[in-house]
Formats: sequence, C-alpha cells, structure tokens
Amino acid sequence: MKRFVPHVIVIAVLLAAALGLVYGGAYNVAADDPHWSVTQSVLETARERSVATRASDIEVPKLDDAQLVAMGAEHYAEMCTGCHLAPGMSDSELRKGLYPRPPNLVEHGQHRRPEQTFWIIKHGFKMTAMPAWGVTHDDRSIWGMVAFLGKLPELSPDEYRELVAQGSGHGHDGSEHEHDRAHDEPTESPADSTSAHSHEESAKPAESSKSGEPAPAHDDSTHSHAAEPASPGSGAPLKADTAEPVAVVERFFRSLAADDTSGASALLDPNVLIFESGGAERSRAEYASHHLGADSQFLRTAKQQLLSRTGDAVGDLAWVATEARLTASGQKPADIVSTETMVLRKSLAGWRIVHIHWSSRPKAN
Repeated sequence: MKRFVPHVIVIAVLLAAALGLVYGGAYNVAADDPHWSVTQSVLETARERSVATRASDIEVPKLDDAQLVAMGAEHYAEMCTGCHLAPGMSDSELRKGLYPRPPNLVEHGQHRRPEQTFWIIKHGFKMTAMPAWGVTHDDRSIWGMVAFLGKLPELSPDEYRELVAQGSGHGHDGSEHEHDRAHDEPTESPADSTSAHSHEESAKPAESSKSGEPAPAHDDSTHSHAAEPASPGSGAPLKADTAEPVAVVERFFRSLAADDTSGASALLDPNVLIFESGGAERSRAEYASHHLGADSQFLRTAKQQLLSRTGDAVGDLAWVATEARLTASGQKPADIVSTETMVLRKSLAGWRIVHIHWSSRPKAN
C-alpha cells in the first residue's frame, strides 16, 4: 500500500496545479498571447486527424464547372476575404487580430484535399474565427467555394473582379447574366441583364408612409439608378478591395430587374437612408412600401450605357459611384444621364448598402 502513496501525491499535486491554472486564471486566453508550443502541437494534431477522419467518405463532385467556380467566387467575396484576403489585398484589420491567424488563401488556395476543404467550410472549427457555413448555405454553394479556391492563386486582381462579377449574376439561386463587353465603347443592354433604371411616375399619387404623412412623389425625370460592371475605358480602375461591394451593388439591381424584390431588400441595411428627388426614405421597410416595386418594374424595360464608375473601400466601409446614360420608351420616354452613389458597410452577413443617393439630368443634345 505504501508504494502507491508517492503516486497518489503526484496525482494530487497535478490536479491542484490544474485547478489553480483554470480557476486561478493563470492561463491567458487572450488572442494576442500564442499557445504554448506543446499546446499548439496537440491542437494541430487533433484538428488534422479530426478533419481527415470525418472527410474521408465525402464524394467530390466535378469541380471544373465554370458556373460553379463563378458562384464560389461571389460567395468567397461576400464571406471570406476579411480573413483569407483576395488578389491585390495585403492584409486586413480583422485578420491581423485573429489567433490562430487564418491562412492567406490567395497564396495557398486549396492546399488540402477537396473533400477536406468542403468539410472545413461546412462545419468550421471550434474556438477559431472559422464559422460553420453549412448552417446557412447548401452543399452546392460550399462546393462552389471549393472549386473557386482551386483557381484563386492563379488570378490577378482584374481577373478576380471579373469572376466575382460573373458570380454576382448567379446570386444564391444560380441565375446567369451576360458578361460580353465591347472593347471600343460602353455596352448598352436591356435592364433585365444590366442594372440601371429611372422612373416615370410623377403622375402617380403619393403613397402614405408609416407615419401617416404622404411620401414624396417618385419623379422619374429627376431620379435614376445605375449599376453595371465597368467596361474598359469607363473610368479609373477599381481597386481589388472594391470587388465585393461592387458585386453587391450589381446584384441589388439584377435582383430588381428579375422582379426579385425580396433578394434586393436583403442587400439593404434595415436602416438604409435613401436620398432621391429631394426626398428621403429612412429605412428598408419604408423603401419597400414606397418605391421598391416601381424600381423593379422600370428595370425590366430600361436600357443603360455605362459612362464611368469609381469607388474605394477602407476597412468595413466602401463607396461606389456610377454615372450612366439611361433611356426608356413607352408612355413617358426618357433620355437622361444619371449619377448614383452607394455607401456600404461590411458585417458578419457580408456587405450591405447603408446609403444611396440618386440624381439625374437631361442628356444634352
């Protein structure tokens, strides 16, 4: 019996030390204090074995489908660049403060087997900043991101922006849009495959707002919206950081053109502030109850010719400014030059539009 006493004492001492470490607050959980090397080694081994074991039975689909890759690019731009960066990005404020530091996927791309990458995106990692995207996205969307990661290290900033723009036409439902661009002049196309509109509704009676006061009349002669991917020569080159907010702007208008008002509304911040024609709508709900339907209706027939686009992104804020010529036929034909400024803010849900300013002028002959 006596020979067990030293072992009991050692165990008791270790338990006391463990309790002191936990309950005494001796272990520093701060993200700016790295793990001990032995702790990091154990955690990394456990992570790698857990992923390999659980991903071993996953069947990998065909990943060289262009539509799947484009959809993955759009999702990546929406959800991943804050941590894993994009072509042209050196670092982000969010990534600098994370521990463990997320890998730079622009350099590494899909550095695991595809089935393992799929499992990680779908299920995430505990006690890290990697979320379980399978909670909010279906398997096809996740495979799209896996397919895109295989292409990411090969992309230049311009190629990345173009691929994101292609994916923004698919949105989350896989619908397609056109990308052919003339090299010598801006493209002019119907609004159902672009994103520009103005309204001819000045004859309509004003609608009532929630406060009971009449809403400002939606005067089409002074109101227009424009958002179409910039073609060569249509303004200063956009920075790589603006690819995500530009994609949101484009998807907002493509949703309107497809009569998907719910999809368009989802891209607006609940407290979005919209200025137009001297009036203001001060929330997503107010815009939805007043002019959202008319905007969608107009986009199905209007045409636009992009004149210029510029923008910038700093941290979690971005702005996108667009100038375009808008033409509409019908009972009230219009030929105007529109200017549009959108301000976007990035949250955990992605980039959302927090402010819009629309204005226009008659096109000079």
